[in-house]
Formats: sequence, C-alpha cells, structure tokens
Amino acid sequence: MPKPTVRRSAAFSCLLPLLCACGSSGPVDGAAAFRHVEKLVAIGPRPFGSEALGKAADYLSAEIGKLGLTMQRHEVMDDKEKKLIRNLWTQIDGPDPNGPILMLGAHYDTKLTHGHGPAEQNFEFVGAIDGGGAPAVLVELARVIKERKPKVNVWLYWIDAEESLDFDWNPDRALIGSKAFCKFLNDTKVLSRVKAFVLLDLIGDKNIKIDRDLLSDKELQDLFGAAAKRMGEEKRVYQVTSRAGDDHETFLNYGVRSVVLIDFVYRVPPHLQKLRPGEKPVTNPDYLQWWHTPEDTLDKVSPASLAFAGNLVMEAFGDLEQFVSKR
Repeated sequence: MPKPTVRRSAAFSCLLPLLCACGSSGPVDGAAAFRHVEKLVAIGPRPFGSEALGKAADYLSAEIGKLGLTMQRHEVMDDKEKKLIRNLWTQIDGPDPNGPILMLGAHYDTKLTHGHGPAEQNFEFVGAIDGGGAPAVLVELARVIKERKPKVNVWLYWIDAEESLDFDWNPDRALIGSKAFCKFLNDTKVLSRVKAFVLLDLIGDKNIKIDRDLLSDKELQDLFGAAAKRMGEEKRVYQVTSRAGDDHETFLNYGVRSVVLIDFVYRVPPHLQKLRPGEKPVTNPDYLQWWHTPEDTLDKVSPASLAFAGNLVMEAFGDLEQFVSKR
C-alpha cells in the first residue's frame, strides 16, 4: 500500500546513553569500507548530474569488477531536471538466477549545496556519512555475500538522485533515482521478483545507532532487532524512533516490503529542524549534528561503525534469505 510522503524530521522515544565505538565481530571489514569512503570523499561533492558523481560511479564499478562481479548501469536522462540519472547495480546469483531477489541499497549522491538563494545553503559538502558511508559498506557486503554463496539472488544497488535538489526537502525533486529505477524494474518485469528491499543511509558516525523508522516494514525490522540482540548490540538498535522520507519509500509505494537502517535522530542541527514558534529542538549531546552541514567530513567516520552496519546486515542475512524465499 502506498506510504505517505513525509518531510525528513526527527522524533524520539527515549534518550540513548553514550555508546563507545563498536567493534562487533563479523565478516565485514570496516577498514576496507573506510578506504572506500576515503576515495569517494576525495572526489569531492558528488551531487546528482555532476561530473564528480560520474567519477564516483566509475570508482564503484571498478571496485565491484575487482570482486569478479559485473556492475550494471541504469542511465536515463530525467526529463524534468535535464540531468543524467546514474543508478548502479550488480547481481550475486542464488541457485536460480531468475528467482526471487533480495535487494540491498544505498544512495551515493551528495546534497546539492550550491546555487541556492540563501547564503547559508551554499557550502562545500563532501558527504562522508551522507552519501559515503553506506555505499562503501555496500561494496564490502558485495564481497562477503559473494563468498557466502547466497540462497537467493542478491542485488546490490547504488542509488543516484536521492537528495532533494531544493535545499529543503521537496518530495517532487527528491528520490528521483529510485523512482526511475523502480519504473525500470516494473517495465522489465523484474520488480515482482524483488521480495525485500533493505536500505542503508547515514551510516558511519563513531557513535552509530539505528533508528526505528515508522515507514518501514515491521517484520523486516523485527529481523534486524533480533540480529542486533544476538550481536549483543540491542542498545544500539531501535531505541529511538524516526520518520524519514527516503528511497525505501519509493519501493514501498511499488508494493515491495522494505526497511531502512538509518542513523537520523539527533543528527539534524537546530537551524535545519524547521521548528515552530516555542518548539524546542531535538538534540542529544552524545550525538554529533552533521546532517546537511559542512561538518559531514571524513574525521566523523569510524571503520568500526561501518563494520557494525555491515555485520548487522550479515547477522540478519539468513533470516532475510528465508523471508525472500517464502514469498
């Protein structure tokens, strides 16, 4: 059933204690993921339609090629914005290459922070966490899942044009890449095979947490909650609640069971919270507020946190395979 379009905003159910940088054991190499973040950040700002984003696409494609996988490209001109959409994906085959699909995704474009009217909306934005961390983890997941030999087909999907082209969230000028990709999947009769979509976003802060998103599929959330408990990381997962428009919303609108793993609450600085008169900002001193600011830089990123996010996916992976197989 279609979900409502929601402006990104933060809500919370309780305060989290300060948690040290995690080093949960698992197959995902946080240091390797961090090196990918370094490479992406070194390119500089990578907004939708830019030459820099094309360089990021080439880098990710080359890294996937080193794993013996083939990066596919869904490239199409957006008629309204007159910008080239560069969606990327690779398939890791299960026993039946034409069977059901588990899709894992992350956007790799960065916020457009030039050409806006207000001076404070124009600055250098390299998106180390927002546009760097999650797509880097996805590369590491590609390596681990290939070695695992999955029981279902797995698509790793790097999403273009997630960010709103207007500085403030505008659903009509955001999620452009996933909207085009879902249409492509639907037109090519592939979408019906996608039984679950897991989105990673805002991944990498040293004090990482995962919010309970109000739009996400509850059964899929429960799989990740159980995985976190097995890892001994339940205090890091689903202790706060957020409501965010993101690429999983596009898949939900197309009828795909979807969940987002996102660290959003407390990350938005007060000046971007769109507060009503008399309303207090949502803040917590334990969590840095780098969202859509020049502070989203490489020094905020922890290899251990990148590993945690990837290993949470892998801890839940067997349950995700079963979820996909029975549908």
